[in-house]
Amino acid sequence: MNHEQLMRDYYRTYNSEDRAALRAFYAEDVVLLSAQGELRGPEAILGTYDYLTSQFLDQMTPTHIAVDGDTAVVAITDRFTAKVDVPDFMGVALKQGESLELSLRGTYTIADGKFRRILIEAV
Repeated sequence: MNHEQLMRDYYRTYNSEDRAALRAFYAEDVVLLSAQGELRGPEAILGTYDYLTSQFLDQMTPTHIAVDGDTAVVAITDRFTAKVDVPDFMGVALKQGESLELSLRGTYTIADGKFRRILIEAV
């Protein structure tokens, strides 16, 4: 599978809220770096995913995918729609049904068809 297709499959899976299917994308030693800090291993990443999907319909849309060797850089529109009232999410209070949209850039290092390193940055 080429890396661009891998990225498209990843975002489709992420948006489906299928935790088990999502886990298959992560190497055992995966590291995710974001403004919230560093997560190591699939279960740590999925723990954050569980929290997000319990609070929000979290829909990530890749708007541009650039692949160079084993690295994919993805421009992402991430729309969080509150499933419940959320008093504080990144400094914003959201009532049930309200949305927050972020523009992000994800840089993914891929080995053997799995993510080894993920860097998520606001743009």
